[in-house]
Amino acid sequence: MLGRRVHRFALIALLCLAVLPFSFLHAQEEGAGLIEELKLFSKAFGAIYEAYPGNLQPRAVLYQAVKGMLGSLDKYSEFIEPERYQLIQIAMKGEYAGIGAILKMVGTKVAIRAVEPGKPAEKAGLLAEDIILKINDVTIEKQTIAQVAAMLRGDENTPVVLKVMRGPAGEIFDIKIQRQKIEIQAIQDARMIGKSLGYIRLVAWQDNTTSQAEKVLKDLKKKGMNALIIDLRDNDGGLMTQAVAMAEQFLPKGKKILTVQSKIAEQRKEYFSSKDKGYFDMPLAVLVNAKTASASEIFSGALQDYQRATIVGVKTYGKCSVQSVIPLDDVSGMKLTTARYLTPEGRVLDGIGLVPDRVVENAPGAAPGTDAQTLAAVAVLEKFK
Repeated sequence: MLGRRVHRFALIALLCLAVLPFSFLHAQEEGAGLIEELKLFSKAFGAIYEAYPGNLQPRAVLYQAVKGMLGSLDKYSEFIEPERYQLIQIAMKGEYAGIGAILKMVGTKVAIRAVEPGKPAEKAGLLAEDIILKINDVTIEKQTIAQVAAMLRGDENTPVVLKVMRGPAGEIFDIKIQRQKIEIQAIQDARMIGKSLGYIRLVAWQDNTTSQAEKVLKDLKKKGMNALIIDLRDNDGGLMTQAVAMAEQFLPKGKKILTVQSKIAEQRKEYFSSKDKGYFDMPLAVLVNAKTASASEIFSGALQDYQRATIVGVKTYGKCSVQSVIPLDDVSGMKLTTARYLTPEGRVLDGIGLVPDRVVENAPGAAPGTDAQTLAAVAVLEKFK
């Protein structure tokens, strides 16, 4: 009886392959072998589903199977749990609907570490150090910061009610806050550090990185900027397309920025600058370190190949592969390595890293702005200071 049930389940599983594009199966030179391997998988899953005596959740078992498959590949391919999947989507998009508050743990309770100026939390009267007791009448006792943050997010223009405790007296009351779109800042520091020398610290490559950068660069230009330091230290990557778009700000039309090698035809291509106007002649220095990776290496590598910028710091991480985020269902996904890239000159940085033009080590605990790497970048552009 078990054998017949397993066979029936395996047959259903194989019929589900019909939803795969024909091109996927046709592209496999050993397509028949792949079908045989899928038969093995469906047989195992069918046996587990039919015979395991414990409390079985099929979706959880399949999640573990996906984890195992991805774990057999490289270190960048991974299963994305539902909670983290939502955060990755937010990080790529660069915005979310929420209240604009930063959380922290106080003992076992979640409290407000800071409220962002001009955002809904500040407007509603929420203060730093307020302790959150309930959200929409749901107690948050024993909840993590990530879980509480997820409860505070929601649809734009919808209300959320926080029961908070404030001050030494422990006053308890409700605060109603209207969720609004919150844009995540990809550039966390932008200022003039000399009479005509600008500085920006770029921390993320997300959907709005280039649009934010364009606004910042225009503002600095109005303030007299004639040279620029771009700080990519600790920027571990993000959207490849945004790194390409940012490079277009500094490389004239027709310059190759990137070559992508992939089995997927849509990903396999060369990227060229297409802009007629930009900061093509502006002297540049780019700060990098051992945590500078992926999209940040795309940008830095392109500028270095054309000797368009002086790269300052220490060797970068060396992650020159492209990960595609593929949804598995409504709440989970997987990050799969689908491509590798080369710099305009055809350099492979994967597992090697990018060596700066000026190698400068930082002393431990150096204060931001006075560290050796920043001072070296300033020295490169000394005449603009």
